[in-house]
Amino acid sequence: MNITHATLGEIEEITPHLGESLKEGSRGYYQIEQDQATKMVQDVLNDDGQIQVVREDDKVAGWVLYGQQKDSFSGENIGFIYDLYVLPDYRSRGFAKAMMENALTELKLQGMTSVRLVVYAGNEAKQLYEKLGFAENRTVMNKPL
Repeated sequence: MNITHATLGEIEEITPHLGESLKEGSRGYYQIEQDQATKMVQDVLNDDGQIQVVREDDKVAGWVLYGQQKDSFSGENIGFIYDLYVLPDYRSRGFAKAMMENALTELKLQGMTSVRLVVYAGNEAKQLYEKLGFAENRTVMNKPL
């Protein structure tokens, strides 16, 4: 397992999978077009975000997209995990945990004292996040009108 900051070529390699990642991560709540997913990632990268990739068999097996946000209430800069995805053929090998640990270490080195993420109800990744020390601090509810 080799985890590194993504090169431009690796970003191009993961781009076709971004919509799939967001759809799966949101449990189907978001089904966005590829260009929208690409723009979201580019916006994070343009705001000093980073992508780390894990490689296996000379292919990108997964990625984590992270950066910083300003808490709208306290004004504090916080780390934020925007996307964590492991391609289906590479799951259950510890890649997600290793990428998260790398991203958390990097955010700590950048001076972050806390890190947030959004996980949708029913997403199996929630168990990993809890094992890594994340805890719920709010619930967002939705009602279609």
